[in-house]
Amino acid sequence: MNDSSALSQPAHPSTRTPESGHLKVGALVLAAGFSRRFGATKLLAALPENRQISLFEQTLINLCMALPTIVVVYRPELRTQFHEIRDRAAQHYPGTVITLVEFKQAESGMGASLAFGASHITDWDAALVCLADMPYVMPSTYSLVAESVRPESIVVPCYRGARGHPIAFGSAYLDELRALAGDAGGRAILDMHSAKIFTLNVDDDGILIDIDTQDDLDKRL
Repeated sequence: MNDSSALSQPAHPSTRTPESGHLKVGALVLAAGFSRRFGATKLLAALPENRQISLFEQTLINLCMALPTIVVVYRPELRTQFHEIRDRAAQHYPGTVITLVEFKQAESGMGASLAFGASHITDWDAALVCLADMPYVMPSTYSLVAESVRPESIVVPCYRGARGHPIAFGSAYLDELRALAGDAGGRAILDMHSAKIFTLNVDDDGILIDIDTQDDLDKRL
């Protein structure tokens, strides 16, 4: 992982769009989980198809190819590794601003992590809530979701009838994200505003593939 030349990039061209319809859209990446089912720090685990790239690093690379602003919520014990990964990505994608925010109460749950991350967003028109353990979402999908969201809407990607991630929340919902607590995540907001949800069909099964166990990773070979 120390060889920055090993950064893995998809074969398809980047569809990076610095601004979505003149809106400021960024990614809020949740990376503060404890990997209890994985049995180790899964975000630092090597991808089976490229042992020089970690799961989190590939996720970050894909986001850098699609969005100009990224905020990552992570745990203090991963500070050194995450800063190294951030610095490598920043070197290869200098047009992307990557901010790492350290969350010391990660045991409070995903909802609390999401609220903490959302509190660091001040001037975005929309935020893509992304999971750090989803390295197979294509950059073009991130771009398409970002292009589709508006300040008053919520965009959920869908592959063959199944909803996945990232989920884009317009700025109208940022206060509700900041008010989350516990481990509920954004599900309550989706339920409350179901009429505002735009389901975006995508040709990318990566939106459904999150890595929870070592078996999930091994079967990618």
